[in-house]
Amino acid sequence: LAERFDAQVTGLTVSAEQPAKKYAEALDLSVRFYDANRCGKDVAKDNAFAWRGDCHTDDGKDVGLDLTGGFHDAGDHVKFGLTQGYTASVLAWSYYEFPESFRKSGSEARMLSTLRRFSDYFMKCAQKPGVFYYQVGDGGSDHTYWGSPEKQPGPRQTMRFADAKHPASDIPGETAAALAINSMIFRGKDAAYADKCLKTAKDLYVMAKATRGMGDESPFYKSSSYLDDLSWGAVWLHIATKDKSYLNDVESFFAQAVSEKINPFMSRATVSWDDVYVGVILKMADITKEKKYIDAIGTNLDFWMNQIKKTPGGLRYFEQWGVLRYAASSSLIAILYSKYADREKYVAYARSQIDYILGNNPQKMSYLIGFGSSYPKDPHHRASVCARYTGGRSDKDCELLGALVGGPDEDDYYEDNMDMYQFSEVAIDYSAGLVGALAGLAGIPEK
Repeated sequence: LAERFDAQVTGLTVSAEQPAKKYAEALDLSVRFYDANRCGKDVAKDNAFAWRGDCHTDDGKDVGLDLTGGFHDAGDHVKFGLTQGYTASVLAWSYYEFPESFRKSGSEARMLSTLRRFSDYFMKCAQKPGVFYYQVGDGGSDHTYWGSPEKQPGPRQTMRFADAKHPASDIPGETAAALAINSMIFRGKDAAYADKCLKTAKDLYVMAKATRGMGDESPFYKSSSYLDDLSWGAVWLHIATKDKSYLNDVESFFAQAVSEKINPFMSRATVSWDDVYVGVILKMADITKEKKYIDAIGTNLDFWMNQIKKTPGGLRYFEQWGVLRYAASSSLIAILYSKYADREKYVAYARSQIDYILGNNPQKMSYLIGFGSSYPKDPHHRASVCARYTGGRSDKDCELLGALVGGPDEDDYYEDNMDMYQFSEVAIDYSAGLVGALAGLAGIPEK
């Protein structure tokens, strides 16, 4: 891999109270969580959770395809394309930037397995030329079922797809980014597989660019724009291929966004399932070294560090649902940006938010399950809840290790109650930015 962040941050001061070892331990835990949300066949193989097994093995049967695999979205069992594409791309980005952190933490094999499972599923969803299937399972009916995924009755409906008549540029765009990054990650391990990932990424990008529009996974997920997602796919395809036409596309998408009264250079959001502009700008800064991109990240982080609402405990409070995912993602951006600016300042900001998540907060509770001596015991996650209360298992046997809960309210209050899902739900996209931030912090050498 071309970019090695660990060399760039040499010389940073790491206090005795914030050792890299802590972040490495949390990283290993956070990678394990994804095993709990596996879907399809071979779920139990090398799974971190003994209570998970095969489920939804008829997915895609209604359209004559095998669409098994992938990951459940959150505490429910639907497979949504938008959050899977986003999550896979951010996880792959994290490994791409900080591979040594995964090796040293002991989480590399599991991380690579997770990335490959995402890619395998995406390529199944793109197996029919000109079509991409992006939602399996109906959210409404799924939420009426309270049971384990292994016992959920089926078959499930294949709800959404993109083709020339049904645009969904945002979802194939995100997915193309994930596959492009994975093509680089697996290049030295399995060249044939890497080629397949890259070809699928290119095909999805062409489809997403040719038929413009947003996908629809409402009422659960609906993008506010598709231009950021197309840009995300384009920038990573450039990195994977060195084809400059993809950079020209990014510039074109940005110009269109400005004409539509969306200025990516003044974005106050951080990377999330609905907005990846900041990630695109950061990679454009890495590629071009242009001041406009570097300055745009500085503007974004100034908002997060100095202007956004804070809880009394110092957590940056962007939105009540999944508040910790935004703080974690902004921390990842700060770590990656620190090579362009005051490294101490930006890494210190990242530490402040990640340390809050890991227990330095008014509740004196880690919001990463399994980390520390006090953490949530009752997350809103149907598979683990059903495992905890069936088969004579104890809670300890079925803890949802490595899951990041949604987090506290604006007054730092948290309720450990699975029925209070604003606080206690977990999701694959919640944890994605945290994995990256932890990998970044774990790679900063101790003095």
